[in-house]
Amino acid sequence: PWSRAGVLLQLIYTTLNLFCVGFRVSTISGAGLRAGSLAVVNMIPLFAGAHLAFFADQLGVSLKTIRAVHRSVGFMAFSLGLFHVLVIVASNVPFPLNESRNLFAVIGGSLLCLLVLLVCPLFRKLSYELFLRTHQALAVASAYAVWRHLPSEKTFPRLYIYVSAGLLLSMFLLQCSNVIFRNRIFWGHLSRATITHDSGAVKIRLHLQKPLKVDDGQYVNLWIPSVSFWSFLQSHPFMVVSWEPKEQHTLDLLIEPQRGLTQELLYHAKKDHAISPIVMLNGPHGPRVAMDEYESILMVASGFGIAAHLPHLKRLIYGYNVRLVRARRIHLIWQIRNKADGLAAQSLLNSALDEDKLDDGCILEVSVYLEHSESPKFPFGNRATAYPGSAPLLEIFLAEVSGKCIKRPRMERADNSGKSLVKREPDTPRPDRDLESAISEEAARDGKMLVTVSGSEKIRDQLRMIVRKHLQVGVSLLELEY
Repeated sequence: PWSRAGVLLQLIYTTLNLFCVGFRVSTISGAGLRAGSLAVVNMIPLFAGAHLAFFADQLGVSLKTIRAVHRSVGFMAFSLGLFHVLVIVASNVPFPLNESRNLFAVIGGSLLCLLVLLVCPLFRKLSYELFLRTHQALAVASAYAVWRHLPSEKTFPRLYIYVSAGLLLSMFLLQCSNVIFRNRIFWGHLSRATITHDSGAVKIRLHLQKPLKVDDGQYVNLWIPSVSFWSFLQSHPFMVVSWEPKEQHTLDLLIEPQRGLTQELLYHAKKDHAISPIVMLNGPHGPRVAMDEYESILMVASGFGIAAHLPHLKRLIYGYNVRLVRARRIHLIWQIRNKADGLAAQSLLNSALDEDKLDDGCILEVSVYLEHSESPKFPFGNRATAYPGSAPLLEIFLAEVSGKCIKRPRMERADNSGKSLVKREPDTPRPDRDLESAISEEAARDGKMLVTVSGSEKIRDQLRMIVRKHLQVGVSLLELEY
């Protein structure tokens, strides 16, 4: 979805390019030539990172931001190139194809059109790995065709192609060096993976040759060449669900089987094939998410989106136990289709609940909602509760933002007059409560509140609308990378 800041930045970027096309240009043919040069200039950042996650790490931004920039710059370069072509066609100048420069212009333009066409979601969903490799190959081929099209007797704009090639090569060598060092390729044995399955999900435990510090919410790109015939050309990002305050010798991954490599992993796990294959990993990727200063955290997940919340959950509970975070309330909402869908992650949730022991385990609450169930609420594992139907997100949010759900430790509940320690049940929140009511009840929650989401687009849209109305009372929304 577009934010106001995103729309403003896009307008500034578009306006700047349009200004450069028309600045001190008196003819349409001159504008066409200027647009062609600007298209080559815009191609430079597109080649700065063949691996967008690695490039995002170097800049210290999220993968979502880098993808948005890459997409915007790519369409701008294509639009400028298209305008350049239309001006040439409209000018009716001779364009003999027996000249290599003109021939490569046609080839480059055709490759760019094909590249943009393949960006459509239909082609990406068929096979993302095939789409990615095709996208990269077409990008390199189109850059070469543009280089052959540009006049060789002029330094500019061929210099822009050299800059693009230099950036691409530099980032590639830097990433290769990182992979070699991370996996200790020349120092000993490679890491191995134990692949199992549980209730239709794939679980992988990576046994690392070199311990690795992974922050909560980070993921790794995994390369397992022995899984299938084409797997040596594939590397997939997987969320790390394990977390430790120090370096880890093993990493746990929870994977939803879909198509391609993940389906092959499930097949091998069921057949006990490649039970301990050699793996290489790249990462960890993703920025560290700061949750230490929030007093109340509402986590919302659907399906396998729970994998993005598990490491945050473990770190917050650890931080609470050793008094490193301000959190006093964590409420995890998990929306799944039926009970069977939740069995794969049930043991992981139970392990997180087992760590919540300090102050009688008052910080964490887990609510599981089953879409296709009409049974009354029932226990779901250790201390978690399952409810039928879809999660009433507005009702839950209003209860959390009021602060009445925050449980205080037993020692804090005892006042100086020796009153009873029996806690009062919170009032049932009303979905139609206005903003003024939420502000008046904020006294019970004197700190900031964070809402994190890793779920379907429907759930994300609902939470965006809800949180947008409560920004004034110290509520923030964070969409996790998954």
